[in-house]
Amino acid sequence: GSSASADIYNQSAATLKGCACASSCRTALRFECDVAPFCSVKSKDCAKGTADWSLTAGYYDWCDFNAYANYEDLQAAEKKSLVLAHVTKDKTSGQYPAALSVLSGIMGESVTTSFDASADVFPQDRKKYIHSVGVTGGIRFDSLGGHPYTGLFEGAKHGIIRLSSAKEPGKGGFAPGMGIKFFRDGRPSANFVAMYSLDGQTCADTDFFKHDWSNHVSATSDFGLKLIAAKFWQASYCPLMVGLADLSSSAEGQVGVFPFRLRFHALISSSCNCTDYEDCMKNLESIAAGQKMFEVYAEADPGAAEVLIGHLTITDPLTTSKFGDEDLFFKHQRMETDFQLHPKWLADIDRKAQCGMGCTGTEAPPISKGCHSPFNGSESMLSDDLVVTI
Repeated sequence: GSSASADIYNQSAATLKGCACASSCRTALRFECDVAPFCSVKSKDCAKGTADWSLTAGYYDWCDFNAYANYEDLQAAEKKSLVLAHVTKDKTSGQYPAALSVLSGIMGESVTTSFDASADVFPQDRKKYIHSVGVTGGIRFDSLGGHPYTGLFEGAKHGIIRLSSAKEPGKGGFAPGMGIKFFRDGRPSANFVAMYSLDGQTCADTDFFKHDWSNHVSATSDFGLKLIAAKFWQASYCPLMVGLADLSSSAEGQVGVFPFRLRFHALISSSCNCTDYEDCMKNLESIAAGQKMFEVYAEADPGAAEVLIGHLTITDPLTTSKFGDEDLFFKHQRMETDFQLHPKWLADIDRKAQCGMGCTGTEAPPISKGCHSPFNGSESMLSDDLVVTI
């Protein structure tokens, strides 16, 4: 993280082969099409093997952002108040990048970092091309009981929520969604993201919470599909879903019982004028602490009847935040992890429609496939093919 959040993350990157980095971590087109960050290493002889050699970086290896023990060893409540102190310190918002740079910018980032880094802040400086501006506050999950789900599904007192629009709001509408983080005692947080659709809603839908949100995003048209075809497949062959297995794990880290899908139905509404996003965020900031925000419904298996399992309640008011927009990080869990534990789910879904790709399986894409897009011909798409009007 930046030096400002050194109390949350303050260690150099490791590498997959256990080498010592001699440079900062970066991505490059000729290193598997920007799939993952790498560094030049001090010695080719590493703890777990020999580093690869390249003309431009010399000996190098792929970076690995492991959990920062000084912070993760704390109690959940301490981590929440630490993070919220950063959130409320500077209420200036970040900014959305220029529309034309969104896709070309994302192409040069590593999406895999969002699935692999173990941290509550971005472990290295990073520009957010989507969900760039939002509001952040505290939440808790109260379980109604009477369901089989374990771990945080049984109740989670110490959480953070960030609400934002995936794309910059404007005449073309806005795309509301949320990142959720639940802190845990002595080990890393569990996180997921949820939204209605990457394309979002039109300006006529003035309620930020008009549509139910899910950790499975509905298949989208222009903007979303371009992101998936261009880039998101590098991290997961089911990029329209994030997994929930980690939320169910015990204090010892043993995965328990978790549902296929969650749906969030808002119990509040908040007016959002798509041409005045500042005002939209002010309205979100006025939601009172103690307010029940969402009913949480769980779908045990694909197609099963949904069951109300609990509520998300605001504990600390939402606020615009420089830290929330620029540093706070919500790790994404690959849906492949859930499919490994429930292979039957794969057979019971329409992978092309529900994952955004037909080749979904139990294995995530390896780094070595970074340039091998499963989308016909899209690996040769030029960056000017990716310019979309948002």
